[in-house]
Amino acid sequence: FLPSPLGLTMVICSLLASLRICLERHPPLVSFFFCLLSLALAFVGFAVYIQSHDIHNPDVKEDWDSLLKSLAHLMFCITNKTQGNVVSLPSTAEPPTTVSILVGLTFDLHNGTDLPNDTHLGLTISGTKLGFRGPDAQKSIHLLAVITNSLSRENCLRITAPSSLLPKTRKPPKCVIGKQSMTLEIPGICYRSRYQANPALSSMLDQEDRTLCSQRLLMTSAFLLCLCATLCCAAGLYYRLPKNKWGQI
Repeated sequence: FLPSPLGLTMVICSLLASLRICLERHPPLVSFFFCLLSLALAFVGFAVYIQSHDIHNPDVKEDWDSLLKSLAHLMFCITNKTQGNVVSLPSTAEPPTTVSILVGLTFDLHNGTDLPNDTHLGLTISGTKLGFRGPDAQKSIHLLAVITNSLSRENCLRITAPSSLLPKTRKPPKCVIGKQSMTLEIPGICYRSRYQANPALSSMLDQEDRTLCSQRLLMTSAFLLCLCATLCCAAGLYYRLPKNKWGQI
């Protein structure tokens, strides 16, 4: 047995009229209803977005891509032969860790010409200036960039820092830095660095985690929509339209 169109129309009109009475008598309750409805729709939108886009893993505070991004726009200066191969850092209880990696780090040139191969550019900076926090953040980090190929967008970068400051995520490819040869560049000249982001070094949520987050958001939104429907039904049953006003519908 299916309800007639006229009967269904009368039910809808009665519900709308009851909601209008509820709005007139209890505006805060209606505002609460629309807040729940908006929150449910927002959760649905978040679920769709998480399922279709890459999301950074919130459990990973630092990855190699974010660390290398913090090096962008810093000034690296040409070192002499002694400075390029000897790193002097304050002695600590835990010896610093040294890693040499191949990264997309380039430099703005003053005269438009490329830097010669094997040019050494050094920088020593505090961990706090790179956004680190914690007991080791005040310690110095020594960076040494070596131009391996002036025509390439990738160069070798050696990082000497406390192991607690280095990310534990996927690392860029290793490279080898040999002894510095004679260079025609004058020591002390500085160049601003630029970094080309590498999504492969970012720590993202995998498909399984994204699916789980999306399902939980959809379940929460379904619960909120059911709650909204319950409020509508309760309002329709409680605030009934007086019989003498049915002719006004």
